[in-house]
Amino acid sequence: ARAPLQIVQKTPVRVMHSRSLAARDKGILALDLRPLAGRFATLTMATSAGLYVKEFVHGDLGRTVPSLTSMLGANCDLLQLDVLDVYDGGESDFPGLPTT
Repeated sequence: ARAPLQIVQKTPVRVMHSRSLAARDKGILALDLRPLAGRFATLTMATSAGLYVKEFVHGDLGRTVPSLTSMLGANCDLLQLDVLDVYDGGESDFPGLPTT
């Protein structure tokens, strides 16, 4: 799949106790997956506000569609999550990220 990518996320299991149950449309504006040694990779992405990144990666028991897990056809999980920047302007300029 190529960015931009539309995602539908139901309220994640880990926050169900504090958020209303809903299905929300979110977007991935840029996506870059780079393999590392063995089964590891680095994923860099720019997303619309409110996208649950962890759930996008592992799929949250099918509550996030599509997910990285569903697109790769392999179980995926996070070892580390870093927020590199927060953009408050337009969605067309994300330095250092490919747009396709």
